[in-house]
Order: sequence, then C-alpha cells, then structure tokens
Amino acid sequence: MKVFIPAYFITSGHSVQKWKGTDMESMRDTKRIMEREIKKGSTPLSFEQMEIDTNNYQEITSVEKLTQVLQYLHRVGNYKSLAGKTVINNVYTFMRGRTPDFTRARRYLTGKIYHQMLRQERKMKPTYEGDCYIETAKCYFSLPEEWEKHKMIYLNNDAYGFILSNKYILGLYKYCREARRDIAMEAHEIPENTNTVVQRLINMENLEVLSHCLLLDDVWIEDNLIGAKMYTIFKLGISSQSTAFLL
Repeated sequence: MKVFIPAYFITSGHSVQKWKGTDMESMRDTKRIMEREIKKGSTPLSFEQMEIDTNNYQEITSVEKLTQVLQYLHRVGNYKSLAGKTVINNVYTFMRGRTPDFTRARRYLTGKIYHQMLRQERKMKPTYEGDCYIETAKCYFSLPEEWEKHKMIYLNNDAYGFILSNKYILGLYKYCREARRDIAMEAHEIPENTNTVVQRLINMENLEVLSHCLLLDDVWIEDNLIGAKMYTIFKLGISSQSTAFLL
C-alpha cells in the first residue's frame, strides 16, 4: 500500500539575506515580499505556530558530540547520505565576517557552513560542563487551499508537492525566527518547577548561538499542518573573543 509523504519542489534561484546591524528587514516587508511570490506561483504556506517545551533540550557534553550534531544538521560527514535533492530547502544562519547572514542551502555551501561552525566552536570555547545545549523547536505551517491539487508521486509514493521560491522559503524562516523571539519574551508562561538552566535557554538569557537552522528536507504532516524542525545550538555565557550571533 502506498503511503503519503510530504515533499517540496523549489523554483530556481538562490539568495542570501543579510542583517543590517542587529536587525533584518521588518516582518511587514517580509510579508509583502511573500505576497508577491505567491502571485508569481509560490504555494501559499503560512506560518501558524512554534512549539517548545522543557524536554526539547539536550546537553552536548564534548567536542566530539558537537561535531556529530553539526554533521547531522548540515548533512555532511557521517550523515552525507541524508543530503538528498530536498536538502536545498534547508535554511542556515552563518557568519559573513562579523555579520550574520541566512541562506538557503546548496550542496557545497552546507559543508562550508559546517566548517565555519567548527571554527566558531574554537572561538567560543565551550567547556562542555553544562554550558552547551541543542534546542529542537517544532514549526507548523498551514495551507489555506485544497490539498488535493498538490498531490503527486515522489519516490514511488503518493506525496504532496509544493512550489516555493527562494524568497518565500526565507520568509517562512523569518517567521519561525520571530516566533522564537516571542517565546523568549513570554517568560512568565514557563512552569515554575522548570530547571533553571532550561529557563535560561528558553528565555535566551546571557548566552550565544553557535549554530542555527530550519530543516525543510525532513517535514511531516500533522492535523492538516506541515511540521518542520528548527535547531539552535546555545553556549551559555558570552565570550569577549566570540563572533557568535544572537537570535
């Protein structure tokens, strides 16, 4: 029996978005850009919500473990087999000099970003004694039109195919990023019995970001929503030698 699996189909092109100082373009501008991309043919996926709970954190206890995690996120090294055609849907944040950018993946670029993150580790110098964690956030998107028109065959299975432009994918990423900021601002909603380290991670207090990405090559369908995971590697404390970025 055939099963349904989600799949993205992407229009041609590639682009990198940049911060200006500490701010990216406003979400109002992003919304206008995405509306124009819909008129050009992008599937009108809309960001709905992000879910993070106290169980979404895992401590990274050694540089070897960090290397393994980074290889998985960037689909390189021991996880190179995961770099299928849809890896180009992923969005990664990286440092261009001292300026953070974010970009949709390309095969050669994921390896470049991976090695840059290893250099970031050497600059940030985590001790791996309770100061390095990975966060897994779930992002959900809705489709405000009939699903039937997006049915297709992918890898001999029934699937749903979505056409998304570069700018539209980067816009979805920005909505996820803003949602993470909003969660950090809603500290009063964290349960009182939450571990103090987890509280600090959720609030993004006195920490740096080593690596950050939205993986759209591994999505799922749940309650008529499309789910994807956004990963962030945090290092507690701020190093004066670091060029890391904050969300």
